[in-house]
Amino acid sequence: MRTKKALRYDEQKIKEIDSAISKFSQPLMSNSKWVKLIKQIVDNADEIKKILFKKVQNDKIGELYLDSGSIFEFDYWQTGFEGNNSFNDWLEYREIEYLIFPKVIDSQTNQDLDRIFTLIKEVGEFYLELDENELKLVCYKI
Repeated sequence: MRTKKALRYDEQKIKEIDSAISKFSQPLMSNSKWVKLIKQIVDNADEIKKILFKKVQNDKIGELYLDSGSIFEFDYWQTGFEGNNSFNDWLEYREIEYLIFPKVIDSQTNQDLDRIFTLIKEVGEFYLELDENELKLVCYKI
């Protein structure tokens, strides 16, 4: 049973997300597209080592924690993530403005952005921006 305080928190979060989303003209992702994308990321976790994200509500950049052990209906589900991010909070897909796959992980490790681009394209059509430093998957257009 949820307390009134928890219900108010949920309602407030929904209002904040809806308000932030309203500034965009076009959503580019659906929940089903997210689930397919995440499955591809999990299946290729040895090649996709780091994923950053930006929420629509603020300018903070967080990190998603997905690896080969992430499973559907536990770590992620039909509408979002269950705390497997650097904000340690529930994260709905609809509140993610974009994902960033950085080339440089640390001083000794890089990601192959062209390979990640190909893996994502195997799933479907996504709005992707690629340069020498990062691959960006855009979830909303202004």
